[in-house]
Amino acid sequence: MLDLSKASIRNAKSFLLFQAFFLLLLLFESGCSSYLVVSGGAVNPAKLREIKEALPSVRGLDFKRDVQVEVANKNGMNRHFEKELERDYGDRKLENISLAYTKLGLLPQGVDLKNSLLSFYLSQVAAFYNPDDQKIVVPENLGAGVLLGTVQFFARRDILGEMVLAHELTHALQDQHFSLQSRLRQKGNNDKVIAFRALAEGDATLSGFGYLFGGLSDETLAQVRKAVQDSLRQARSELAAIPEAIAEELLFQYYGGVSFVSHALNSGGWPGINRLYHAPPESTEQVLHPEKYFDKADAPTEINLGDLSFLFQPGWEEIENDVLGELMIGVLFRRFVSEKEAQSASQGWDGDRFVAFRRQNEIFFIWATVWDSLQDAEEFERSYRMIVAQKYPASEESRWAYLERRDRRVVIVEGLEASQVGESIERIWRGMEP
Repeated sequence: MLDLSKASIRNAKSFLLFQAFFLLLLLFESGCSSYLVVSGGAVNPAKLREIKEALPSVRGLDFKRDVQVEVANKNGMNRHFEKELERDYGDRKLENISLAYTKLGLLPQGVDLKNSLLSFYLSQVAAFYNPDDQKIVVPENLGAGVLLGTVQFFARRDILGEMVLAHELTHALQDQHFSLQSRLRQKGNNDKVIAFRALAEGDATLSGFGYLFGGLSDETLAQVRKAVQDSLRQARSELAAIPEAIAEELLFQYYGGVSFVSHALNSGGWPGINRLYHAPPESTEQVLHPEKYFDKADAPTEINLGDLSFLFQPGWEEIENDVLGELMIGVLFRRFVSEKEAQSASQGWDGDRFVAFRRQNEIFFIWATVWDSLQDAEEFERSYRMIVAQKYPASEESRWAYLERRDRRVVIVEGLEASQVGESIERIWRGMEP
């Protein structure tokens, strides 16, 4: 789908989702009078220096070079986001992505993808680290809000500001030691990029809390994990107007990332987390089910459908070629079936490839999937037939939707007449052979 690790989301971000559980930090007291991280449109240099000096001992990584911090007002933040969206996509690409995933059913009809993204960023983003210029950007109203402001005043500590800055500085450490940008620029497998993003965000979130607490004991780590999970209810409520596919991809990087990275922290400390960057998770499936990474590795099966031009006449343009993965497949099914059915349909994923084409206002796609077992493939097939029944009138289903399972593999084609697909489908199946 849309690679939200780009377009400023590509740049590591912290979200205002943490506010729900910052009351946990009231146990901190400080005699410092100038405790705000951002005040009067500028960063407090003493506080910035204090965090930079203390963070390496918490995270176990030293800064190789200095990191600049810029303060931006609301308009400035918006310009950053718009610039990144234009650079990485442009209006035409965003339109094509929207059309492709609306045809699949992952996005609702008529969604304005660009405005949805900008709305999300402006309402939820607290700060971000940009690996391109190795700079952190924070808003001038960081820590705004009556409740949080009152807590921080009596604690004499800028709880949110310190948390956000420690979080983003951790991203700078990751970039300096593990080259974030090269991992985030991978093409054609957004599921793998989301998994890597979850590693980076889970690491930075735990590091931020580690800075605030002066370390993470087993008890504190358990509290942090619970707090992150609890905060999701509030976050999802606040994001009800944002398409679930967008919101879930971004939220998952935090709640999924914290859960996944905690396994490494419990067993190997911060050095254990460092080792993850040398062999990162390859799919959201491994993040959702850490045992498929830490206990018995379940690497995804790659599907390469190759040249598909034999399916259609000239005039069609390929507009998307990507991997959905277990996370996004679950989101897709939740739009049409129950939570329980969606979970059954998406679990057991072993690989997929989604390729969409456009000719003027016509869209068709080919979606090839492979599953861990015959039962998993049958559950996916059965549930997807339920989706097809909701997308097309009964008289049109067999005409515009081709769906076939062979053992553990399922192929779906929508938008081309089934008779046309049937003449060429064997070439697609051959392309899926292991």
